[in-house]
Amino acid sequence: MTTEAAERWALAVLRVSLGLFLLLWGLEKFVIPETTLKIWSHFYGLAIGGAMPVALGVVESALAVAITVGLWRRSSYGAGLVVHAVSVLSSWRPLLDPWGLVSGGAPNHLFLAGVPVLAGFVAIYLLRDRDVWTLDVWLARRRATQFAK
Repeated sequence: MTTEAAERWALAVLRVSLGLFLLLWGLEKFVIPETTLKIWSHFYGLAIGGAMPVALGVVESALAVAITVGLWRRSSYGAGLVVHAVSVLSSWRPLLDPWGLVSGGAPNHLFLAGVPVLAGFVAIYLLRDRDVWTLDVWLARRRATQFAK
């Protein structure tokens, strides 16, 4: 396998896995909206209600699909990065005390998994122009072919 092919595969795998990761969080807002209410209250200090979890789920799911297929790479990868960064930063307490030694709470090191995911979002954003097995690139090639005729 050439270096170019390996890079394309690596970026495609990273993009799809990050998109699906975000999609699960988006779909959760439809399946168990009460969890979204609790998360926003606990981690963001905001009481949201009514249709807000579903609205957030629509936006997050649409963003996840755009990331998964590589549509509007600069905007969608950047938005995914920001969304996940806010999520990671809002959980700073369990990140600093994953075993509950300081807080006296139960160990919860699951939050640490968000850190490498955040690194993945940073990587895909920085390498977005090299991620060429995407809907963006396919549409651009199709337009170029149509205009060339």
